[in-house]
Parts: sequence; structure tokens; C-alpha cells
Amino acid sequence: VVCQKVVHPMLKQYLREQQVIVEDRLGVALMKPLIQLTGAQSISSYYHPIPPDCYGNVKNLCVVKFGSKRFLHLIPNESKPVCSLVLCNRTEAGVNELKLVCQSAECVMRLVIKEPLAVLGGGCTETHLATYVGHQSQCVTDDKLAELGCSRIEHRIVADSFCRSLESTASSLEHDGGENFVDTKYGHRWSVLPSAPLHTDWSEAFSGCACGLYKAQQNLNWTVLGDRTANRSLEMYLKKPSEYFPDRLALDSYSVKLNALQVAVETANLVVDLQYVIQDQN
Repeated sequence: VVCQKVVHPMLKQYLREQQVIVEDRLGVALMKPLIQLTGAQSISSYYHPIPPDCYGNVKNLCVVKFGSKRFLHLIPNESKPVCSLVLCNRTEAGVNELKLVCQSAECVMRLVIKEPLAVLGGGCTETHLATYVGHQSQCVTDDKLAELGCSRIEHRIVADSFCRSLESTASSLEHDGGENFVDTKYGHRWSVLPSAPLHTDWSEAFSGCACGLYKAQQNLNWTVLGDRTANRSLEMYLKKPSEYFPDRLALDSYSVKLNALQVAVETANLVVDLQYVIQDQN
């Protein structure tokens, strides 16, 4: 029995003696997901007969204890398009962070279902795009520059700034204190742990790119991410490797990545138009 109001302690004790679990003072925010999970319908009064379709059902019900707290874990039937998770942390801030991560993951999954497209994750899309833009900026024609109304130097400055922004985004994914590299053939991001020996061969130092699509090969060359002096012969059309494991790839949602890129470009244009920059001193 789940109730939004307070259940009298004597009634609650009686129901427990009858092996009926009672949860009262349920928040309004939990009512909608509870209805979706159980199929039950809310009732406003016990003075009228309760229709059978108002009762819900679940596959299982578990009482989970973490320290002094007790959680009621409802496991829905296979026919229900919902699931339930138990999130726990020692601090309230940690629980809120876990909730935010789960909500973000749910949002991305909904977008993927709505638009089933994905791009390579792990920063490989950003580094490949940065390498491609840098390569194209070197091959821009005089007619294109005249159409854009800028000089070759101005075009190169804008392209380099855009590439540095993409590479900075990819570098922020390194959380182990390692060094970021990019290969000159595919433009993918590679990471080397700080504990790796300096005399190790390059092909032995790398196990695979960040997204998992390519493995280290003898014919690959690497440069430090952000190095503009390196000569990169980027392949415009990526070929599927011989050893290909789709289930091991790190992917990002196409719509989320595209929206983030569009917002970043629009924000940059707005800052340039306003000619004012707010700097975070923290």
C-alpha cells in the first residue's frame, strides 16, 4: 500500500501484522513513475468500491538496506517499458550526482531511440574533425577566400582556434594524468599512461585509440595532441579495420554531439559580435 498522506501508526502496525508493506508520505514527483512501473491507478477515497484495474503488480519487491537507511526496490514485469535503480552514496551530494548522471544517460538513450545515429566517442570525433579542418584550411583556394572576405592568415587563425577548441574538449576526457596523442593517419585520440616507460616503442605504448576502433600498428605515426607542426596525411574516408568489434566501441549520441557543437559555435559568434568576454577567475 502506497499513500501520499500519513497513515495512522495503529493502522500501519495492523497492516504489517498482515504482511502488508505500507509506505506513506510519498512525494508527488514519485507518483507518475510509480504508476508507469506498476500499472496501478491512484484513488482518492476508500468510501467507494475500488475497481480491479486500479491494482498494480510487480515482478518482485526487495528491501535493500544501506547503513541505517532502508530502500524499497520495486522490480517491474518484463512487459513494462521501465526499470528501477537503487542509487546509494555516503553523502547527499554523491547521491545527487548519481541521479544527475542517470538522468543524463536516460536523456541520451531517448535521443538515440528517436534518432538512431551515433558518432565515435572518447574524443576521437573531436580530434578527427580538428585534423580534417586543419587539413582543409591549408588547401583553401583564393576564390574561396575572396568569397569569405578574409585573408589567408585570418582564415588560418580562425581554423586554428576552432581546432584548438575541439582538441581541448578531447583532452578534458583524460582523467588518469596521461598524455594525449593523435595519429597522423586516422586523426584519432590515443592516450599514454604516465607510468609508461620512455624507451617503449610507440606501437607498444598504445593499446588502442580512445573509441576502440583502431589498434596500434607498426605503420602508424603519432604526434602530441595540439602540435601544429606535424605533417598529417589524413585519410578522408575511414576504412573498417580487419579486427572489428562493434560491442567494444565507445560511442556518443549524434544529436547530442551535433547540438553541443552548434551551441559552441553560436556562443563563440555571439562573443565575437559583442566584443566582451567574461573570464572565470576560479
